[in-house]
Amino acid sequence: MQLPVQVLTQSRLAATVVLACLAGSARAELPGDSFWGELSYFYPTISSTARLDATNTARPGTFLSLEDELDLADRKSTPYVQLGMRAWTNWRFEFEYYPLNRSASRTITRQIDWGDTSFPVGATVDTKFNTSVYRLTAGYSFYKTTQAEAGVGFGFHVTEFSTRLSGTGTVGGATASFQSEGHDVLAPLPTIGLFGTYRFTDQLSLRGRVDYLSLKVGDYDGKLTNALAALDWRFTKNVGAGVGFRYVKYNLNVTKSDFHGEIDYRFQGPTFFLNVGF
Repeated sequence: MQLPVQVLTQSRLAATVVLACLAGSARAELPGDSFWGELSYFYPTISSTARLDATNTARPGTFLSLEDELDLADRKSTPYVQLGMRAWTNWRFEFEYYPLNRSASRTITRQIDWGDTSFPVGATVDTKFNTSVYRLTAGYSFYKTTQAEAGVGFGFHVTEFSTRLSGTGTVGGATASFQSEGHDVLAPLPTIGLFGTYRFTDQLSLRGRVDYLSLKVGDYDGKLTNALAALDWRFTKNVGAGVGFRYVKYNLNVTKSDFHGEIDYRFQGPTFFLNVGF
């Protein structure tokens, strides 16, 4: 999945950075690196709830716990990739991508109204809930030495949510032998905030960040909390490894014509990574 320029230009949120908050992106590099890359293994616990309202009527959808009621995995590993570079002395640019895809099948114990479809009690429902996250940020280091660095960053945290429920259901009161109800929504959230790294020795460094964004603009009413703490070990001049803990939480209400509903999404857990820096 790619992130074309039009994704960002289509967002009504692009020019609405109205909140000073703590934000940034994962920092895998040492203060002296000009280019860096990171390949990580993230193993989070997951908690997600969602509601999708009918598009043709005013009927609200059923608010669902996707793990408890539809049997989606509450823990799953995912890789993620980060690339970064410095420009001039104090400016830096980073790109990050990671997917988190899940699917399951379960016989439901209550009626589920999902979009324009109603799935009755006893129906077997196949569920897919996929996300793709892209982060593109620019940062300015207002403090930078060979030992430590601190700065401010801003950019976009763009998440694509894709939901699908399939099974025997009813549409407008008529039974459908196999009905699929799915919708996609793109949530581009601008970010602004702080990051920092401290180097204990030539080989060992600590980095961290905490993000928070809350805004309501147009069709979107969203909140994002994002935090990371990590310990890096540079076992050669240019290659290192490390461990960390990551926490991400979304709350997103959307009132677009093709997606009217709510998604609450939280994942947290350890991350293990290899990185290079030059």
